[in-house]
Amino acid sequence: MASAQKPIPVATEHDQPYWDALKEHKFVLQRCKTCGLFSAQPRVICPRCHQDDYEWAAPSGRAKIHSYTIVYQTFTPGFDDEIPYVICHAQLEEEPTCFVTANLAVDQADFDKLDIDLPLVIDYDDRGEATVPLWRLAEGK
Repeated sequence: MASAQKPIPVATEHDQPYWDALKEHKFVLQRCKTCGLFSAQPRVICPRCHQDDYEWAAPSGRAKIHSYTIVYQTFTPGFDDEIPYVICHAQLEEEPTCFVTANLAVDQADFDKLDIDLPLVIDYDDRGEATVPLWRLAEGK
């Protein structure tokens, strides 16, 4: 029996540009126009400089593993056929206070090679009407 369809994110008025860019396989985050702080979640006030002037900008798409977990059991419909899989909390290269959590595309045979600080690059997982971010190990690690 086939697994249920994976959940599709629902954009809000605050993060619509993020989801629209992902559909085009572009990675953008909110960035403070005053101090340049990237943020993985939409903000009203910058936590660094306390200004309220933001733009959507493209970081490099490079990061490193800050933490990860290997999922062996899931209660979320749509992921049953993918167990085990890895969820990664990645620290952006250009902003050490910005973390983006997404699945990490890695073969099960390579799970034992995973470690903190391994370099990553952003990729994309098309799910019908939506696209979500996906991390991959960077070449030449």
